[in-house]
Amino acid sequence: MARIENVISAEEVCKVFGRNVVLNNISLKVQKGSVFLIMGPNGSGKSTLLKIITGLIKRTRGKIKVFGMDPWKQRQTIFTQVGAMFEDHAPPDWASGRAYLEYKATLKNAEEPKKEALAAAKLFEVDTFWAQQVSTFSSGMKRKLALADAFINDPELVILDDPTVALDKEARLTLQKIVEDRARQNKTSIIASHIITEFENHATHLAVLNVGQIIVAGKVEDIMGNMGIHQVTIKSEQPEAVANILLKKGCPIKVHDNLVTIERPEDLDRIIDMLEKLGVKAEIGETRMNLWEIYTKALTYR
Repeated sequence: MARIENVISAEEVCKVFGRNVVLNNISLKVQKGSVFLIMGPNGSGKSTLLKIITGLIKRTRGKIKVFGMDPWKQRQTIFTQVGAMFEDHAPPDWASGRAYLEYKATLKNAEEPKKEALAAAKLFEVDTFWAQQVSTFSSGMKRKLALADAFINDPELVILDDPTVALDKEARLTLQKIVEDRARQNKTSIIASHIITEFENHATHLAVLNVGQIIVAGKVEDIMGNMGIHQVTIKSEQPEAVANILLKKGCPIKVHDNLVTIERPEDLDRIIDMLEKLGVKAEIGETRMNLWEIYTKALTYR
């Protein structure tokens, strides 16, 4: 079987509900082993896109492949390789957590469903309460059960829709560690989240959606470069002299103590040369912007 580097490939995918265009010409690729973060305001189409990827709903038009297969037509085949958790995830109230996870492990074709269900439950300590009926679970317990469900049988692709809602700090840290470990194993994670800082240090790729369209998508570093939002920090014992030079160049700056921060200018080398000629000693360093800054910049990017 040919090796598939792109776990997901979507071309001009659209979804229309009645007269409401939820997704409009979405095109993106998700590479194997990536941690792909999808961001966007409420109503931007994030959950709809993820449900199309998992084959839960049918696209109106466009092409999409997951592991080289059509998720709508070949969902059963894809199902064993994909774990998913959605915001509206609703296990049956009448079942126990244990029965539910063992049933899902059977559907995933786990060799030992009971053993696999227990392993998934232990990831988030669901095994401490899984003998109870789901109807007795708190919202946090239900979220942990849904997360355990997503990781049954260690799937090649995990899709998580706002996974940290109602989770305690320990469970959030556990999830971050699992996502990090999966990336090392060349397994893929797609995460739609409003709590951007949760995956600040783990995201390798990013897509920002707004009003059903992708504004920017790609590697985090590439997006920074393309949008010109690298930050440069200049440390100097003469911050006022540095600030004056930058202001004359028309650079927006922030000054704090002896640090001057700017978005990386195209003529940084010339600025450094000017500082040296004026006898202004300075240390130059680049700083990665946080994901929230990238996100807010993207929403106003043209």
